[in-house]
Amino acid sequence: MGKIRMGFIGVGDMGSHHCMGFDRLDNCEVRYICDMNQANVDRTLKELRHSNPTICSDYHELLGKEDLDAVVISVPNYMHRQVAVAFLEAGKHVFLEKPIAHTLEDCDAIIEAAEKHQRVLQIGLVYRYSNLYRRMAHEIGEKRLGDVKMMWCKEFRDSFPPADWFYDKSKSGGSIVEKDCHHFDIFNWMIGATPVRVFASGGQHIIKQGQRNLIQNSYSHYPAKYIDDPSVVDHAFITVDYDNGSKANLGLCLYLKPRNLSDDGLEFGLIGSNGAQMLVRNDKTIDITGGEDSSRDHLEVDVTTDSIEGGHTGGQTQRIDFLECIRTGKQPFASAQVGRNALLIALAAEKSIVEERYVYLQELQDHEVL
Repeated sequence: MGKIRMGFIGVGDMGSHHCMGFDRLDNCEVRYICDMNQANVDRTLKELRHSNPTICSDYHELLGKEDLDAVVISVPNYMHRQVAVAFLEAGKHVFLEKPIAHTLEDCDAIIEAAEKHQRVLQIGLVYRYSNLYRRMAHEIGEKRLGDVKMMWCKEFRDSFPPADWFYDKSKSGGSIVEKDCHHFDIFNWMIGATPVRVFASGGQHIIKQGQRNLIQNSYSHYPAKYIDDPSVVDHAFITVDYDNGSKANLGLCLYLKPRNLSDDGLEFGLIGSNGAQMLVRNDKTIDITGGEDSSRDHLEVDVTTDSIEGGHTGGQTQRIDFLECIRTGKQPFASAQVGRNALLIALAAEKSIVEERYVYLQELQDHEVL
């Protein structure tokens, strides 16, 4: 097999960086870029070193291309089903940004198409490819904590980029679906059990429905913009119960200014059955303390070789894995089922906030999620 010929559907923040990353790999070629926003295209083209892609504005133009093997899809969540299914039915392998979809119905339609047409479907749950979180999983596998019994995540940050769809629950699935599928996947991965039920409390403190909200974002290229009538929460606490008795909790805040007030960034914590505690901070360090003795291990993990040019930790490793899966037929580590499992928790949390009750994940399996 020669170079894998790639197309990129959507080159906003995430899609542009994917395009840049694949362009730097020897065994693939950026052949097509599809985006209606010419500024996005121009910004992406400036970053390419090895490819000279054809540009188009309608993804339908690419469905019948015989010189296209795989696509990276980085479009708004509500478009995932229509775009991903179309390319899977056209026989193309698909790398699909997270979340897999904004509803369970759309998620399952995408998975069905991938299975029917026997194409690789990888989900952009990038933490699965991070040196840091793989080291975290290794230490847990070595029983440094015994069994993980409690786990938490602190995701206190600034708001989403100022694009309207992020703030429309009918298009994004809600803040928890859009943002926290990453973190729920890490809960599932590290705890190694099946989530059973979710309770969540959340609402709007600052970014409020029925008013104009000036949205400023520290990490995207989009300028500040007023968003009218947002229907998503800007804060939440979410508790997940697992079938082995373990529990996990996530705290979300989307109005922190500046972005990382104490420069701590993202934090995960775990407590094990042997009494030891693990803290993972800022996508960089791991501290393990206590347990059977009073020892303390501080690990500074390599956080540069798995990504490129300041991109998300694990970003380049996930791209390498996608190409390897195409060549070998193996399942991605961030598989469709992994993405579905994380989405279930997020959907249950959104439902729990609205209905003010525990939501059992089996409910979502038994009934269509609206």
